[in-house]
Amino acid sequence: MIETDTRYPGLHRAVLAFLERHALHHDPLGYLDHGYVTLFLAAWRGSTGEPLELAACWGLLVWRLDDVIDTELRDAAPKAVGQLVARLVDVLDGESAEQGDHPTVRALAELVRRTFTVMPEDWWARYASELDAWIRAAVDKLEGYVRPRRTPTLREYVTLRPIDGGMLLAAMWTELALQCVTPDWTSLPVNSLLSCFSEIGTLTNDLAANGQGDTFTAQDALARTTGLSAEQARQRVGQQLEAEKHRFAWLLMAVRADAIADLAGRYPAPLSPDTVTFALALDRFRQALTDWTGTSSRYQPAALIERTS
Repeated sequence: MIETDTRYPGLHRAVLAFLERHALHHDPLGYLDHGYVTLFLAAWRGSTGEPLELAACWGLLVWRLDDVIDTELRDAAPKAVGQLVARLVDVLDGESAEQGDHPTVRALAELVRRTFTVMPEDWWARYASELDAWIRAAVDKLEGYVRPRRTPTLREYVTLRPIDGGMLLAAMWTELALQCVTPDWTSLPVNSLLSCFSEIGTLTNDLAANGQGDTFTAQDALARTTGLSAEQARQRVGQQLEAEKHRFAWLLMAVRADAIADLAGRYPAPLSPDTVTFALALDRFRQALTDWTGTSSRYQPAALIERTS
């Protein structure tokens, strides 16, 4: 049981204090009851201290901000949405938070300040760029689909979802938690692995979100575009998810094979040891996310998602 992990009490206290400090949720204990701490501990085995706390707080902030944009701002005036985005981007660029700022802006300011001092400058540059893109994609989804209650076509879905899904951010939280920054982020093997990791995360989430009123999902986009029934579309998405899991295992095996060959002195590995460690950590995050999504009270009703090792 993760609750017996010696890291559990300390991380729970730290993230609860973070939520309370910035009033990020009206019921912070209830919010944590969705099992976020369990997820983070399962995903980042071996991580402790400040890196673990920071990665967990980033996860909570991004997922909370996603809820704010999708629900709290659904009926807000476009001006209010624009003002929040502008402040988020300002703080991401280094400005200080102000007393009247939205709780997510104040929380972001804290994490920017704390993370910038413990991570390499090039890591921060790509993280800030991806977070900026995620914020804008989340707002694009709000204005184009959530607010007008419009289901995307499959082309619209596959264009926006990889960014809005936030899985590349999760991959970088993994680098932060384990202090293992890959220098091969833009290489073809890592890019392929990240793309597959993103697909698995978003499809798993979409299947679990079925029936909760969210129509920006793979199964809804597929049904609208092809004319399949809701159940047929859901089955097709499940098949695609299984295919992505097999592809991920294939790509991971390729990365590990290079590392083994390098140790045996047969040829120089094209990927660094940190990249191999990072790839294995992505696999743990993938499994932890699948397990958590299938059981978390965040998803009601919980979807029946097959667990694979």
